[in-house]
Amino acid sequence: MSERGNSLDENEKELFQDEVHHISASKIADQFWCEMQLHLKLQLGMEPTPEMIKGSEIHRSLEEELGPIIEVEVTTNEDSIIAYILQMYSKLVMFNELKVTRELPVVGKINGIPCLGVIDQIKIEEDSEGNKLLVITDYKTRKSRRAPTYEQKRRNRIQMQVYWHLLSDLKSGDFNEEMFKDYFDMPNELVPSEELLKQLPEEQIKLLETTPPHELLIKVFEILRNLPEQSLELHAIYLHQEDRSEVCNDRSLYHQESFEVDMEWALGYWKRERKPADCPQNWMCKFCQFTDNCSYFLREYLKDKKKKEKK
Repeated sequence: MSERGNSLDENEKELFQDEVHHISASKIADQFWCEMQLHLKLQLGMEPTPEMIKGSEIHRSLEEELGPIIEVEVTTNEDSIIAYILQMYSKLVMFNELKVTRELPVVGKINGIPCLGVIDQIKIEEDSEGNKLLVITDYKTRKSRRAPTYEQKRRNRIQMQVYWHLLSDLKSGDFNEEMFKDYFDMPNELVPSEELLKQLPEEQIKLLETTPPHELLIKVFEILRNLPEQSLELHAIYLHQEDRSEVCNDRSLYHQESFEVDMEWALGYWKRERKPADCPQNWMCKFCQFTDNCSYFLREYLKDKKKKEKK
């Protein structure tokens, strides 16, 4: 990485950002592409690009390969928690049955800050010594058939390392049922609304009748604690957006020490300990929607303009 941002004074800390209730694995990963771009996206908002929409469609089709997708609209906090628990439970049951599942929600903490994510795929694979390990795979889509740049691979490797950490903590009990309840501010009793029940398939309605949400959460964590050993190898598969052909299969390793160093830097932004870092590579600005509002880009643009005027 290039310059990693300057510290904030006390006045800037108050104005910098709202309180951070949680962050996502993808937002942390975005910091390792261009933190200034992430900062502006959070401040100004961003409409989905055609590439993003196409990528979502491909992810949906990959999920549908293993089974139907159940979509619900929730209007209450209680229904939102129940839907989240049902999603975790159904994906984990699928894993136990098929030895593979996709779009698995994970939750935990990194350096004390709550973090959420959805793992594209976990699957049992056999290593060279015949050991069966749980492997995390992330699917990315590309408009081009060219292999991703190092910077793009780096961003996605960080995202998978966050997934690895969150899943590991769920497996080990470092993030447990009580911490889950505390994070989601779960009431002592969770009762699904009629609106939610109308949207659920029959088997999930029967499940909630025999196993109340609190008991279902206990089952979720029992399954998590009994998952196989995680492989340190992480797979990022890049698919072409037109025909879903494989463009690149990038394999990397989870490394605890480097993960801790990376997270210490990344979380400094969310803890308001520093300003967002400037763009690490000028060429990235060509693909950014926020150049008109970016102090770094405008500063570099004016610098180049002055140089040309002197000539």
